[in-house]
Amino acid sequence: MTTLAGLVGFLASLWWAGLIALLLGSTLLALLQPTLAARRAVAGERGPISVLVPLRRIEETQSEASRKLLDLDYPGLEILFSVSRKQTEGAASHPFPPGEGMKRAGASLLFTTPIPDANPKIANLVESVEAAVHDLLLIKDAGTILPSGVLAAMTASLVPGVGLVCAVPVARAPGNFAALLEASLVNTYGGRLLLALSALGGGAGIGAAMLLRRRDLQAAGGLSAILNAVADDHALAKLLRGRGLRPVFAGATVDQDLGARRPGQIWQRHLRWAICRRLEEPLAFAAEPLTGLPAACLAAFAGAAFLGLPAMSLLVLTILLWPAAECVLAWRKGWPLIWAMPFAVLLREVIMPALWLNALLARRLAWGTATIALAGRR
Repeated sequence: MTTLAGLVGFLASLWWAGLIALLLGSTLLALLQPTLAARRAVAGERGPISVLVPLRRIEETQSEASRKLLDLDYPGLEILFSVSRKQTEGAASHPFPPGEGMKRAGASLLFTTPIPDANPKIANLVESVEAAVHDLLLIKDAGTILPSGVLAAMTASLVPGVGLVCAVPVARAPGNFAALLEASLVNTYGGRLLLALSALGGGAGIGAAMLLRRRDLQAAGGLSAILNAVADDHALAKLLRGRGLRPVFAGATVDQDLGARRPGQIWQRHLRWAICRRLEEPLAFAAEPLTGLPAACLAAFAGAAFLGLPAMSLLVLTILLWPAAECVLAWRKGWPLIWAMPFAVLLREVIMPALWLNALLARRLAWGTATIALAGRR
Protein backbone atom coordinates (compact mmCIF):
# COMPACT_ATOMS: atom_id res chain seq x y z
CA MET A 1 0.00 0.00 0.00
CA THR A 2 2.85 2.35 0.87
CA THR A 3 4.53 1.59 -2.45
CA LEU A 4 1.30 2.29 -4.33
CA ALA A 5 0.78 5.54 -2.45
CA GLY A 6 4.34 6.56 -3.26
CA LEU A 7 3.84 5.79 -6.94
CA VAL A 8 0.61 7.82 -7.01
CA GLY A 9 2.35 10.70 -5.28
CA PHE A 10 5.26 10.57 -7.71
CA LEU A 11 3.01 10.55 -10.78
CA ALA A 12 0.82 13.32 -9.33
CA SER A 13 3.86 15.48 -8.65
CA LEU A 14 5.06 14.97 -12.23
CA TRP A 15 1.59 15.87 -13.49
CA TRP A 16 1.53 19.02 -11.36
CA ALA A 17 5.02 20.08 -12.47
CA GLY A 18 4.08 19.46 -16.10
CA LEU A 19 0.95 21.62 -15.84
CA ILE A 20 2.86 24.46 -14.20
CA ALA A 21 5.51 24.18 -16.93
CA LEU A 22 2.74 24.31 -19.55
CA LEU A 23 1.23 27.42 -17.94
CA LEU A 24 4.50 29.32 -17.58
CA GLY A 25 6.04 28.01 -20.81
CA SER A 26 3.03 28.92 -22.93
CA THR A 27 2.97 32.37 -21.33
CA LEU A 28 6.61 32.96 -22.24
CA LEU A 29 6.17 31.60 -25.76
CA ALA A 30 3.10 33.81 -26.30
CA LEU A 31 5.22 36.83 -25.41
CA LEU A 32 7.97 35.77 -27.83
CA GLN A 33 5.62 34.83 -30.69
CA PRO A 34 5.59 38.14 -32.63
CA THR A 35 9.39 38.14 -32.88
CA LEU A 36 9.63 34.48 -33.84
CA ALA A 37 6.82 34.73 -36.41
CA ALA A 38 8.41 37.80 -37.99
CA ARG A 39 11.71 35.93 -38.44
CA ARG A 40 9.93 33.24 -40.46
CA ALA A 41 8.06 35.78 -42.64
CA VAL A 42 10.85 36.49 -45.09
CA ALA A 43 9.46 35.53 -48.51
CA GLY A 44 5.73 36.00 -48.35
CA GLU A 45 3.21 36.87 -51.03
CA ARG A 46 2.86 40.39 -52.31
CA GLY A 47 -0.09 41.83 -54.16
CA PRO A 48 -3.69 43.01 -53.84
CA ILE A 49 -6.17 41.18 -51.61
CA SER A 50 -9.87 40.40 -51.87
CA VAL A 51 -11.42 40.54 -48.40
CA LEU A 52 -14.46 38.26 -48.09
CA VAL A 53 -16.83 39.02 -45.21
CA PRO A 54 -19.73 36.58 -44.75
CA LEU A 55 -22.59 38.20 -42.83
CA ARG A 56 -25.34 36.61 -40.80
CA ARG A 57 -27.51 39.75 -41.05
CA ILE A 58 -27.39 42.66 -43.47
CA GLU A 59 -27.28 45.05 -40.48
CA GLU A 60 -23.67 43.98 -39.95
CA THR A 61 -22.67 46.15 -42.90
CA GLN A 62 -23.25 49.08 -40.53
CA SER A 63 -21.05 47.74 -37.70
CA GLU A 64 -17.90 49.37 -36.39
CA ALA A 65 -15.83 46.50 -37.80
CA SER A 66 -17.30 47.07 -41.28
CA ARG A 67 -16.70 50.82 -41.13
CA LYS A 68 -13.08 50.30 -40.10
CA LEU A 69 -12.63 47.80 -42.91
CA LEU A 70 -13.84 50.37 -45.44
CA ASP A 71 -11.28 52.84 -44.08
CA LEU A 72 -8.29 50.50 -44.48
CA ASP A 73 -5.46 51.88 -46.58
CA TYR A 74 -4.06 48.94 -48.54
CA PRO A 75 -3.15 49.05 -52.26
CA GLY A 76 -5.68 47.34 -54.52
CA LEU A 77 -7.94 46.15 -51.71
CA GLU A 78 -11.26 44.62 -52.78
CA ILE A 79 -14.01 44.12 -50.19
CA LEU A 80 -16.89 41.69 -50.75
CA PHE A 81 -19.64 41.46 -48.15
CA SER A 82 -22.00 38.53 -48.62
CA VAL A 83 -25.31 37.68 -47.00
CA SER A 84 -27.69 34.81 -47.69
CA ARG A 85 -30.89 35.76 -49.49
CA LYS A 86 -32.75 34.07 -46.62
CA GLN A 87 -31.55 36.85 -44.32
CA THR A 88 -32.26 39.86 -46.54
CA GLU A 89 -35.79 40.75 -45.47
CA GLY A 90 -35.88 44.43 -44.60
CA ALA A 91 -32.78 45.19 -46.64
CA ALA A 92 -34.30 48.45 -47.83
CA SER A 93 -34.43 49.77 -44.27
CA HIS A 94 -30.76 48.87 -43.69
CA PRO A 95 -28.97 50.06 -46.83
CA PHE A 96 -25.37 49.20 -47.54
CA PRO A 97 -22.86 52.01 -46.76
CA PRO A 98 -23.30 54.40 -49.71
CA GLY A 99 -21.30 57.09 -51.39
CA GLU A 100 -17.64 57.82 -51.92
CA GLY A 101 -16.43 55.81 -48.93
CA MET A 102 -17.78 52.62 -50.44
CA LYS A 103 -16.36 53.42 -53.88
CA ARG A 104 -12.99 54.33 -52.43
CA ALA A 105 -12.83 51.02 -50.58
CA GLY A 106 -13.83 49.04 -53.66
CA ALA A 107 -16.61 47.37 -51.66
CA SER A 108 -19.66 45.48 -52.89
CA LEU A 109 -22.44 43.36 -51.43
CA LEU A 110 -23.43 39.92 -52.72
CA PHE A 111 -26.75 38.24 -51.99
CA THR A 112 -25.86 34.55 -52.02
CA THR A 113 -27.97 31.49 -52.74
CA PRO A 114 -28.57 29.25 -49.69
CA ILE A 115 -27.25 25.68 -49.91
CA PRO A 116 -29.44 23.18 -48.01
CA ASP A 117 -27.76 21.31 -45.12
CA ALA A 118 -24.46 23.10 -45.70
CA ASN A 119 -22.36 24.94 -43.15
CA PRO A 120 -23.96 28.45 -43.24
CA LYS A 121 -20.65 30.31 -43.33
CA ILE A 122 -19.15 28.18 -46.09
CA ALA A 123 -22.34 28.34 -48.14
CA ASN A 124 -22.24 32.13 -47.84
CA LEU A 125 -18.66 32.21 -49.17
CA VAL A 126 -18.93 30.00 -52.26
CA GLU A 127 -20.11 32.77 -54.58
CA SER A 128 -17.76 35.32 -53.00
CA VAL A 129 -14.74 33.19 -53.81
CA GLU A 130 -15.91 32.92 -57.41
CA ALA A 131 -16.62 36.66 -57.68
CA ALA A 132 -13.37 37.87 -56.10
CA VAL A 133 -10.98 39.68 -58.43
CA HIS A 134 -7.69 38.78 -56.75
CA ASP A 135 -5.88 35.51 -56.07
CA LEU A 136 -5.10 36.42 -52.46
CA LEU A 137 -8.25 35.95 -50.37
CA LEU A 138 -8.75 37.10 -46.80
CA ILE A 139 -11.81 35.51 -45.18
CA LYS A 140 -12.82 37.64 -42.20
CA ASP A 141 -15.57 37.25 -39.62
CA ALA A 142 -18.00 40.17 -39.59
CA GLY A 143 -17.01 41.22 -36.06
CA THR A 144 -13.26 41.03 -36.61
CA ILE A 145 -11.40 44.36 -36.72
CA LEU A 146 -8.20 44.49 -38.78
CA PRO A 147 -5.65 46.80 -37.12
CA SER A 148 -3.22 48.76 -39.24
CA GLY A 149 -0.38 46.56 -40.45
CA VAL A 150 -2.09 43.20 -39.99
CA LEU A 151 -2.59 42.64 -43.73
CA ALA A 152 1.11 43.21 -44.38
CA ALA A 153 2.01 40.84 -41.55
CA MET A 154 -0.31 38.15 -42.88
CA THR A 155 0.90 38.36 -46.48
CA ALA A 156 4.51 38.25 -45.25
CA SER A 157 3.75 34.94 -43.52
CA LEU A 158 2.28 33.35 -46.67
CA VAL A 159 5.63 31.85 -47.66
CA PRO A 160 6.21 28.82 -49.92
CA GLY A 161 4.87 25.70 -48.23
CA VAL A 162 2.25 27.67 -46.28
CA GLY A 163 -1.35 27.49 -47.48
CA LEU A 164 -3.23 29.33 -44.75
CA VAL A 165 -2.24 32.28 -42.56
CA CYS A 166 -4.49 32.99 -39.60
CA ALA A 167 -4.43 35.85 -37.11
CA VAL A 168 -5.12 35.12 -33.46
CA PRO A 169 -8.18 37.11 -32.29
CA VAL A 170 -7.90 39.34 -29.24
CA ALA A 171 -11.02 40.31 -27.29
CA ARG A 172 -11.11 44.03 -26.51
CA ALA A 173 -13.30 46.50 -24.63
CA PRO A 174 -15.23 44.20 -22.26
CA GLY A 175 -18.28 46.11 -21.04
CA ASN A 176 -19.16 44.01 -17.99
CA PHE A 177 -17.88 41.10 -15.91
CA ALA A 178 -19.41 38.52 -18.26
CA ALA A 179 -17.47 40.08 -21.14
CA LEU A 180 -14.30 40.07 -19.03
CA LEU A 181 -14.88 36.35 -18.49
CA GLU A 182 -15.04 35.93 -22.25
CA ALA A 183 -11.86 37.98 -22.65
CA SER A 184 -10.10 35.49 -20.38
CA LEU A 185 -11.42 32.63 -22.52
CA VAL A 186 -10.35 34.24 -25.80
CA ASN A 187 -7.11 35.94 -24.75
CA THR A 188 -5.23 34.47 -21.82
CA TYR A 189 -6.56 30.94 -22.35
CA GLY A 190 -7.14 30.35 -26.07
CA GLY A 191 -4.88 33.13 -27.33
CA ARG A 192 -2.05 32.08 -25.02
CA LEU A 193 -2.09 28.50 -26.30
CA LEU A 194 -2.44 29.49 -29.96
CA LEU A 195 0.43 31.98 -29.78
CA ALA A 196 2.58 29.41 -27.98
CA LEU A 197 1.80 26.90 -30.74
CA SER A 198 2.80 29.50 -33.31
CA ALA A 199 6.05 30.27 -31.48
CA LEU A 200 6.95 26.58 -31.77
CA GLY A 201 6.29 26.70 -35.51
CA GLY A 202 2.81 25.18 -35.47
CA GLY A 203 -0.47 26.47 -36.78
CA ALA A 204 -4.18 25.82 -36.99
CA GLY A 205 -7.27 27.12 -38.73
CA ILE A 206 -8.85 29.99 -36.77
CA GLY A 207 -11.70 31.72 -38.55
CA ALA A 208 -11.40 35.31 -37.27
CA ALA A 209 -9.12 36.18 -40.21
CA MET A 210 -7.68 33.68 -42.70
CA LEU A 211 -5.46 34.47 -45.70
CA LEU A 212 -4.97 31.99 -48.54
CA ARG A 213 -4.37 31.76 -52.28
CA ARG A 214 -7.43 31.04 -54.39
CA ARG A 215 -5.35 28.84 -56.69
CA ASP A 216 -4.43 26.63 -53.72
CA LEU A 217 -8.06 26.42 -52.64
CA GLN A 218 -9.21 25.47 -56.13
CA ALA A 219 -6.48 22.85 -56.49
CA ALA A 220 -7.63 21.29 -53.19
CA GLY A 221 -11.22 20.99 -54.39
CA GLY A 222 -12.64 24.37 -53.44
CA LEU A 223 -15.14 25.16 -50.72
CA SER A 224 -17.50 22.53 -52.09
CA ALA A 225 -15.16 19.94 -50.57
CA ILE A 226 -15.96 21.18 -47.05
CA LEU A 227 -19.58 22.27 -47.38
CA ASN A 228 -20.63 19.67 -44.80
CA ALA A 229 -17.95 20.60 -42.25
CA VAL A 230 -19.02 21.94 -38.86
CA ALA A 231 -15.79 23.82 -38.13
CA ASP A 232 -15.05 25.70 -41.34
CA ASP A 233 -11.67 27.03 -40.20
CA HIS A 234 -10.31 23.64 -39.10
CA ALA A 235 -11.75 22.01 -42.23
CA LEU A 236 -10.09 24.59 -44.48
CA ALA A 237 -6.72 24.01 -42.79
CA LYS A 238 -7.09 20.24 -43.23
CA LEU A 239 -8.11 20.66 -46.86
CA LEU A 240 -4.94 22.61 -47.64
CA ARG A 241 -2.80 20.24 -45.59
CA GLY A 242 -3.95 17.59 -48.04
CA ARG A 243 -2.06 19.57 -50.69
CA GLY A 244 1.06 19.66 -48.52
CA LEU A 245 0.41 23.24 -47.41
CA ARG A 246 0.54 23.98 -43.69
CA PRO A 247 -1.29 26.61 -41.63
CA VAL A 248 0.60 29.24 -39.63
CA PHE A 249 -0.21 32.26 -37.50
CA ALA A 250 0.88 35.78 -38.41
CA GLY A 251 2.96 37.83 -36.03
CA ALA A 252 0.08 40.31 -35.70
CA THR A 253 -3.31 39.79 -34.07
CA VAL A 254 -6.81 41.00 -34.94
CA ASP A 255 -9.39 42.52 -32.60
CA GLN A 256 -12.93 41.71 -31.57
CA ASP A 257 -14.76 44.36 -29.50
CA LEU A 258 -16.92 42.67 -26.86
CA GLY A 259 -19.01 45.39 -25.23
CA ALA A 260 -21.48 44.02 -22.69
CA ARG A 261 -22.22 40.29 -22.85
CA ARG A 262 -24.84 37.99 -21.38
CA PRO A 263 -23.70 34.74 -19.75
CA GLY A 264 -25.91 32.73 -22.11
CA GLN A 265 -24.20 34.29 -25.14
CA ILE A 266 -20.80 33.32 -23.84
CA TRP A 267 -21.88 29.78 -23.01
CA GLN A 268 -23.39 29.14 -26.45
CA ARG A 269 -20.47 30.65 -28.36
CA HIS A 270 -17.80 28.70 -26.50
CA LEU A 271 -19.86 25.54 -26.44
CA ARG A 272 -19.95 25.73 -30.24
CA TRP A 273 -16.17 26.15 -30.36
CA ALA A 274 -15.69 23.25 -27.93
CA ILE A 275 -17.90 21.03 -30.11
CA CYS A 276 -15.81 22.03 -33.12
CA ARG A 277 -12.64 21.03 -31.26
CA ARG A 278 -14.26 17.72 -30.35
CA LEU A 279 -15.00 16.98 -33.99
CA GLU A 280 -11.86 18.35 -35.61
CA GLU A 281 -9.14 17.86 -32.96
CA PRO A 282 -10.37 14.92 -30.83
CA LEU A 283 -7.04 14.22 -29.11
CA ALA A 284 -6.57 17.84 -28.05
CA PHE A 285 -10.19 17.97 -26.92
CA ALA A 286 -9.76 14.81 -24.86
CA ALA A 287 -6.75 16.32 -23.09
CA GLU A 288 -8.48 19.56 -22.10
CA PRO A 289 -9.86 18.38 -18.72
CA LEU A 290 -6.37 17.18 -17.77
CA THR A 291 -4.62 20.49 -18.37
CA GLY A 292 -6.63 23.16 -16.54
CA LEU A 293 -6.54 24.54 -13.02
CA PRO A 294 -8.89 21.87 -11.53
CA ALA A 295 -6.51 19.16 -12.75
CA ALA A 296 -3.51 21.09 -11.40
CA CYS A 297 -5.22 21.41 -8.00
CA LEU A 298 -5.93 17.69 -7.90
CA ALA A 299 -2.34 16.91 -8.85
CA ALA A 300 -1.03 19.35 -6.21
CA PHE A 301 -3.12 17.78 -3.48
CA ALA A 302 -2.12 14.22 -4.45
CA GLY A 303 1.56 14.98 -5.04
CA ALA A 304 2.32 17.35 -2.18
CA ALA A 305 3.53 14.58 0.18
CA PHE A 306 5.98 13.26 -2.40
CA LEU A 307 7.33 16.81 -2.85
CA GLY A 308 7.60 17.21 0.91
CA LEU A 309 5.23 20.18 0.99
CA PRO A 310 2.01 20.81 2.90
CA ALA A 311 -0.90 19.91 0.63
CA MET A 312 -2.88 23.03 1.47
CA SER A 313 0.08 25.32 0.84
CA LEU A 314 0.76 23.78 -2.58
CA LEU A 315 -2.93 23.96 -3.42
CA VAL A 316 -3.12 27.67 -2.57
CA LEU A 317 0.10 28.37 -4.49
CA THR A 318 -1.36 26.65 -7.56
CA ILE A 319 -4.62 28.60 -7.36
CA LEU A 320 -2.75 31.91 -7.05
CA LEU A 321 -0.22 31.13 -9.77
CA TRP A 322 -2.80 30.54 -12.49
CA PRO A 323 -4.42 34.01 -12.60
CA ALA A 324 -1.08 35.66 -11.81
CA ALA A 325 0.57 34.23 -14.93
CA GLU A 326 -2.40 35.17 -17.12
CA CYS A 327 -2.58 38.70 -15.73
CA VAL A 328 1.13 39.20 -16.44
CA LEU A 329 0.54 38.04 -20.01
CA ALA A 330 -2.42 40.39 -20.44
CA TRP A 331 -0.37 43.27 -19.02
CA ARG A 332 2.61 42.65 -21.29
CA LYS A 333 0.39 42.18 -24.35
CA GLY A 334 -1.78 45.22 -23.69
CA TRP A 335 -4.89 43.05 -23.46
CA PRO A 336 -7.84 43.99 -21.21
CA LEU A 337 -6.70 43.90 -17.58
CA ILE A 338 -8.60 45.29 -14.59
CA TRP A 339 -8.80 44.37 -10.91
CA ALA A 340 -11.51 41.75 -11.56
CA MET A 341 -9.40 39.79 -14.07
CA PRO A 342 -8.10 37.19 -11.54
CA PHE A 343 -11.70 36.41 -10.53
CA ALA A 344 -12.68 36.02 -14.20
CA VAL A 345 -9.80 33.57 -14.72
CA LEU A 346 -10.76 31.50 -11.67
CA LEU A 347 -14.44 31.45 -12.64
CA ARG A 348 -13.50 30.37 -16.15
CA GLU A 349 -11.52 27.45 -14.77
CA VAL A 350 -14.51 26.39 -12.67
CA ILE A 351 -16.82 26.54 -15.71
CA MET A 352 -14.52 24.81 -18.21
CA PRO A 353 -15.17 21.20 -17.06
CA ALA A 354 -18.95 21.69 -17.40
CA LEU A 355 -18.48 23.29 -20.82
CA TRP A 356 -16.29 20.37 -21.91
CA LEU A 357 -18.80 17.78 -20.69
CA ASN A 358 -21.67 19.49 -22.52
CA ALA A 359 -19.58 19.57 -25.70
CA LEU A 360 -18.78 15.88 -25.29
CA LEU A 361 -22.46 14.93 -25.00
CA ALA A 362 -23.82 17.38 -27.60
CA ARG A 363 -25.68 15.92 -30.56
CA ARG A 364 -26.71 19.22 -32.13
CA LEU A 365 -24.88 22.47 -32.75
CA ALA A 366 -26.54 25.90 -32.58
CA TRP A 367 -25.06 28.21 -35.24
CA GLY A 368 -26.74 31.60 -35.29
CA THR A 369 -30.33 30.93 -36.30
CA ALA A 370 -29.47 27.47 -37.65
CA THR A 371 -29.28 24.15 -35.78
CA ILE A 372 -26.96 21.50 -37.22
CA ALA A 373 -27.31 17.80 -36.41
CA LEU A 374 -23.87 16.36 -35.64
CA ALA A 375 -24.55 12.77 -36.69
CA GLY A 376 -22.34 12.00 -39.69
CA ARG A 377 -20.64 15.40 -39.51
CA ARG A 378 -16.93 15.86 -39.34
